[in-house]
Amino acid sequence: MHRFMLGILVSFGSLVAACSHETDSLGVQVTVSAGQLSGVRLADGLKQYFHIPYAKAPLGELRWRPPQPVEPWAGVRDASKAGPACMQVPAQEGEFFGEPLNQGMDEDCLHLNIWSRAKSADDKLPVMVWIHGGALITGEGAAYPGFELTKKGIVLVTINYRLGLFGYLAHEELSAEHPRGVSGNQGVRDQIQALAWVRDNISAFGGDPNNVTIFGESAGSWSVSLLQASPMAKGLFHKAIGQSGGLFRPLWRRDKAQTFAPAAETVGAQVAVSIAGNNGDASIAALRKIPAERIIAAVQADPSLNNFEAMPIVDGEVIPRELEQIFASGEQADVPVLVGSNADESTAFMPYFEPMYGEAEQGFENYLAVQLPEVKDQVATTYPIAAYGDLNERWAAVDTDVNFTYPMRVWARHMQNVQSPAYLYFFTWHPPIAQRASYKAFHAAEIGYVFGDLTLWDAEPVAADVSFSDVMMNIWTTFAKTGNPNIADLPPWPAFTAENEQYMELGPVLRNGSKLRMAQIQLVEQAWAARRSAQ
Repeated sequence: MHRFMLGILVSFGSLVAACSHETDSLGVQVTVSAGQLSGVRLADGLKQYFHIPYAKAPLGELRWRPPQPVEPWAGVRDASKAGPACMQVPAQEGEFFGEPLNQGMDEDCLHLNIWSRAKSADDKLPVMVWIHGGALITGEGAAYPGFELTKKGIVLVTINYRLGLFGYLAHEELSAEHPRGVSGNQGVRDQIQALAWVRDNISAFGGDPNNVTIFGESAGSWSVSLLQASPMAKGLFHKAIGQSGGLFRPLWRRDKAQTFAPAAETVGAQVAVSIAGNNGDASIAALRKIPAERIIAAVQADPSLNNFEAMPIVDGEVIPRELEQIFASGEQADVPVLVGSNADESTAFMPYFEPMYGEAEQGFENYLAVQLPEVKDQVATTYPIAAYGDLNERWAAVDTDVNFTYPMRVWARHMQNVQSPAYLYFFTWHPPIAQRASYKAFHAAEIGYVFGDLTLWDAEPVAADVSFSDVMMNIWTTFAKTGNPNIADLPPWPAFTAENEQYMELGPVLRNGSKLRMAQIQLVEQAWAARRSAQ
């Protein structure tokens, strides 16, 4: 995924700041709770503020602790340039989803970025807070600026949060030092802290703290589902958009082993030993003293340490129970949701699957033994070989349903347990990339259309892509403003109910549908039910 040209545009913004309209009273210098900061203004009136701390740097004794309130600073803080990403294993050259970091990485990374076209601090524009994806192990907020999306009348905020072993480590020693006896989910706590900062400060940028929409894709969408489930995040947002990811599968537990997973604290102890090395001190106190780069090096030597399936856990505080249970009992935040997935999510993952599971039919069998052992013998009936052009197409279809189609429909269905509506979409547009014929509507294909950047992955957009992106941005921002995604370009889009099973297809044809891939979804549901009953 290629980045927006932040550096060039920020420099350009600095040059043209003097050309701003006199009627624009919202300046580049803004006062927030911790002090003053100064951003940049572009020629068209867009203000950009980068690298704004929302929590104290999680260094030294604060490594793996819950985020602490940001410390005030003296003078005017420079907010004209993007800051570093959180610590992560650098992307490998040639990876489809790999992306070079904008300003490198640092453990001091708990900051956010704001794009606003508000003319005054009193404008009270709807606020959209973007949570980036990357399997909870990669990514950064500054990669998703608001040049186009803010033209639709919203303020955009993007955040960083701790990743990988820095953001999702459970350990008995960490639990022992916490008042509630819990650990893990530090990255989710960071997101909650960022939302609290937005509540307290976004008015200074022309945003409305009482109309905040959280949205994210992939692991960012996982995060949205976690935030909607967390009692600690209630009241900090008013709408939620989930794009291709919801954590409704059986989750790992902090202090309890299950048939499919050890206790997260047990894994944390093993990870600590791996980081410390042979005969090293694996205590948390010792690990807080080692350089962050050494932890990254340990993950590079053993990528299994970054097992993203083990990262968001039932910890007992941030996430008190499985999301499936929280949502099924109507305990989630009662806010409107817009959720959905892409038709061909996993086509872009196939190059990664062979090294993980093996080649050809044996690799597919190994995959099923890991992902769907409870219903492995029924896959041939639900996904008949004759229905697919080749093994990769069939394999991608199974993974798409397991990890994307199923959880998004569950998310929408469980909204029947609260008052707020849910709207389900199915994205079928094929971005004009070199791999268009095989990748189709791949994982993250919708991001460029949501943000108005149509050249991601070296795509070569045509007029139809531009028009479709405008529709997508209108849907997303209309929902952020009103809690309803219906716009003039669409046929009527009813809210999802268990009776109608309605969704909207967002693609070359905009049309209603119902009962999306029910047979496949029921197979996944059967597998997860069997897994839970075995505990």
